[in-house]
Amino acid sequence: MTRPSQSRILRSYRNKAPSRFYNILLRVWKCLTDNPKIPGSVWAAHPELLSSFLAEAAKYHEVYQRASLYSSKLDIAAREVLQAQLVDHMDEIASVLEAISIRYPEVIVTSGFELCKDHRTISRTNIPQTPSEDVTVSDAEKTNS
Repeated sequence: MTRPSQSRILRSYRNKAPSRFYNILLRVWKCLTDNPKIPGSVWAAHPELLSSFLAEAAKYHEVYQRASLYSSKLDIAAREVLQAQLVDHMDEIASVLEAISIRYPEVIVTSGFELCKDHRTISRTNIPQTPSEDVTVSDAEKTNS
């Protein structure tokens, strides 16, 4: 019996520039807010996770807007600190969602994170390419002439 391939969450948000991180954050923030596809038991098992993520995402939204409008060094520094904290939260949320996706596969698709397909690989040995014993050099020369 083969298991269907399962999607995984890409952790590409870890090394994104602030503008690209902000776009990913907005998508995840929107998808995690009142998502009927994610069972309540997920957040009941991790009571502080979603609420603290949403609060930090709201702070990041405000700081990002101020930093992009005024280019204040304090706002830019605060944005970097908040981005590092949000990356930690997003890593934890991604792990929780990947774990629950075994039972509820639609959870991971509607989470807002970027996904990659997990393919099973079959290890194959490389067979050296040698001429067949049936073909001789003289046969090949005759076909070319």
